[in-house]
Amino acid sequence: MRMESNGGNSGGTSPKRRTNVVGNGKSNLRHHQHQHHQPHHYANKQTESSVLDGGTDANPTSSTELPPSSGSFLHISIIKLALGSRLLVIALQIMANQLLPDHDAGVFIAPRDKDAPERPLDALVRFTLGGLDRWDGQYFLHIAEHGYTYENTLAFFPLFPFILKIVSSALNSTDVITFISYRELSLVLAVLFNMVCFIGAAKALYRLSKLVLGSKKKAEIAVLLFCFNPASIFFTAPYTESLFAWLSFAVMYQCIEDVTSVFITIPLSLSILSRSNGMINIGFVLYFAIRRIVAQYNFHNVICICSRLFTMLIIVLFHYGIAQVYNYYLFCFEQKFNFPAHVREYASEHGLILAGNKTEESSPWCTNLLPLSYSYVQSHYWNVGFLRYYELKQLPNFLLALPAIYLTLSNSYRYLQEHWEYAARLGLFRVSKKQFKMMRPYDRLALVFVVHAILLTLFSLFFVHVQVTTRILCAASPVLYWYAAEYFTGERTFIKRQVIRKLSKQVKDGDEISCTHVTNHVDLSDLLDIRCMNWQQQAILGYFVGYTVVGTILFSNFYPWT
Repeated sequence: MRMESNGGNSGGTSPKRRTNVVGNGKSNLRHHQHQHHQPHHYANKQTESSVLDGGTDANPTSSTELPPSSGSFLHISIIKLALGSRLLVIALQIMANQLLPDHDAGVFIAPRDKDAPERPLDALVRFTLGGLDRWDGQYFLHIAEHGYTYENTLAFFPLFPFILKIVSSALNSTDVITFISYRELSLVLAVLFNMVCFIGAAKALYRLSKLVLGSKKKAEIAVLLFCFNPASIFFTAPYTESLFAWLSFAVMYQCIEDVTSVFITIPLSLSILSRSNGMINIGFVLYFAIRRIVAQYNFHNVICICSRLFTMLIIVLFHYGIAQVYNYYLFCFEQKFNFPAHVREYASEHGLILAGNKTEESSPWCTNLLPLSYSYVQSHYWNVGFLRYYELKQLPNFLLALPAIYLTLSNSYRYLQEHWEYAARLGLFRVSKKQFKMMRPYDRLALVFVVHAILLTLFSLFFVHVQVTTRILCAASPVLYWYAAEYFTGERTFIKRQVIRKLSKQVKDGDEISCTHVTNHVDLSDLLDIRCMNWQQQAILGYFVGYTVVGTILFSNFYPWT
């Protein structure tokens, strides 16, 4: 993938050999003769990759690890970086929510009991976290408190609100409830839970990026961009983005490490119960299982891998089936549920179908051969369908999603164009030795991730509300972060920054020898020195940080966002 081609100032280079140049442009091998680092578990995958791609271990990774671009380092642990980014989002939404009036969006506002007493901590929670209780967050908190009361709530998968329900109910049985109401308690728990999940997602992305990219530096940049991604507000608000990203990155990592491990069923099942596109994660399991079969083909291995794979899929689909049966039980029978009065009144006022009130006209999905509610609810309540969103009034939303769409599709096109022979063979069968030598390990492993990102982008572009493309990609695909990281770690990009700093006397002779990477830490120095960036790097950084700030301000006041 020739993504080092960053405009006229940082063009693409051959991946076969890379020599770092500083100062006057001469080769400085004395300072940079360390070998390209690969994790030990990734090295074990080379045999498999060789069998798949040509049987020749012509490893193009004789290139050296690109060091940070300055002699000064600012390391911060991934945990502190992820936690700090969430605290910044919370602080920003407090200011925005207090300074700006809320917009009347005319959307679902979860009903509340007007006669319920005010608890001592309720006002404090609304002041500090009230800007996060917006849009779909209203649905998740309502489900956590009252369950799936209305048919339109079936659009939201059960794992996240179920976890909130368990913890809130447990605390509700203690003296905590005398200080804080159930809804405010659920909001606090949702934000705290998302902080934990976001930290887990950042660490999972770092491990996955090191494994696929074979570069700590690129993994660091990818995690740094993830912590300030364009959909950042949704990773803190009561949404499923943080949880789903953690589970998805864990599934992807485990697929590469050992796709036949039964432990992969845990994050895979949970991801499917978290979001609808979690079902696509099964594709990673199938792909890497087939890859393993092709690489180690014999009858015994095929039987063992297929039997394990079949068992895992049965377990995963069983968990998904339980959720669908429960939805059928709620809305496809006439029965009595003891819902609070304000919940029943809200359904009557807004014409919503209440669980247990099945009639001949309501919930037509119940009579389908396979009675799945999700597609019907999305189509009926949110007008989701092929090209339904293509209206002139939605042009601003298309422009809002354009950066993520362009960044993903343009770089994916370059990858497929450069490695078309490999892609046409699905990354499973032999390619020519010449093609093999021109490919980095990343190019050989990235195909399934690139295809996954393309499918998500095209589906969002043609079938759903296009503005959600940004947060779908940010939560489900590591490719967006890898593409962006390439612009900051491309070989010629690095050389240019080194020369600039050398000429400006920011880097002294011999300073590069102090280059070190700290395990599970991120070096912030590269993304803080804006003066040494080209326009593409500045644009990407502005896009990530700008969307984080603007999105938080708009979201916290009920204005439309991604």
